[in-house]
Amino acid sequence: MTKKHPVPDYVGRILSSSGVPQGTCFQLAPGYLVTAWHVAQGTLALGDDAVLRVDRLRDPGAGRITARVLAEDRKADLALLAADAAFPGSARLLRGARSVGQAEPVTVVGHALIHETAGNPPVVWVEALGEWQGETRRGDDVTLGRFHSRDVLPGMSGAPVRQRSDDSVVGVVSARYNTADGWLANSVWAGRVDDLRALCAGRVDLDRGRWTGFAAAAGGGAAAAVAGDLLRKHRDGPVIDVRTEPGEPAAAAASAETGTGSGTGAADVPVPGGSGGTVSDAVTEGGSESALERLADWIANNL
Repeated sequence: MTKKHPVPDYVGRILSSSGVPQGTCFQLAPGYLVTAWHVAQGTLALGDDAVLRVDRLRDPGAGRITARVLAEDRKADLALLAADAAFPGSARLLRGARSVGQAEPVTVVGHALIHETAGNPPVVWVEALGEWQGETRRGDDVTLGRFHSRDVLPGMSGAPVRQRSDDSVVGVVSARYNTADGWLANSVWAGRVDDLRALCAGRVDLDRGRWTGFAAAAGGGAAAAVAGDLLRKHRDGPVIDVRTEPGEPAAAAASAETGTGSGTGAADVPVPGGSGGTVSDAVTEGGSESALERLADWIANNL
């Protein structure tokens, strides 16, 4: 049996105008890319235009395309890009953070900045294995995903965090926590797919079947999951309320961004998020209760 290529065909690199890799990205749908907001911001600050250059991680330097920032969630450290061409593939599944089991094996592959000894060619990409640990809440009301990995490196910001069992994307690499005292060693922060879903609302039309693991409004536990899956298959997804109230830059002295750009030209680059639009966790559901919804409620309340 032939092992599939370790670099998915939907993963790419964000490049400076001179072609130097600054971080990682991935294709959500043809012509739509996702990266960490601080990677996009830092890369744009290096040039004199509003265009990002992108190439495929699997085939560096070939098939370079350009992209522009379509939407951003600075606090969650997420950026949605619109590209002028498409990668061969797109992420197949995008999974809500709270549906991922703790200690679930995950993997990250992305651009890696390693200082090799003189004469050795530079490393292009690295696979980093890890385990999902759940969520963390910051003082500015932002929730991030967290996973353990010893091998996440500078340059991997913006890479998809993928569940190894089904290759579903469960997060977007934001920053590695560089502990000074041993606490939370090997911890990595990740933007949640939940916030990415909100960022895409009204901008990218994705099949509802590609969003998985989001809780339904009714009930809890396994019954709610059954009800939620039933509803997602037969009705429109929930409308996410996105607010655009300005916030304050987050302070995180012990964290270090994993983007590799230098000289961003901006003094307000936060770690891992920043000031800007906040995304509500609230889900607003509309419409009258249908027979299907009543059935889902019954399942959630009686199983």
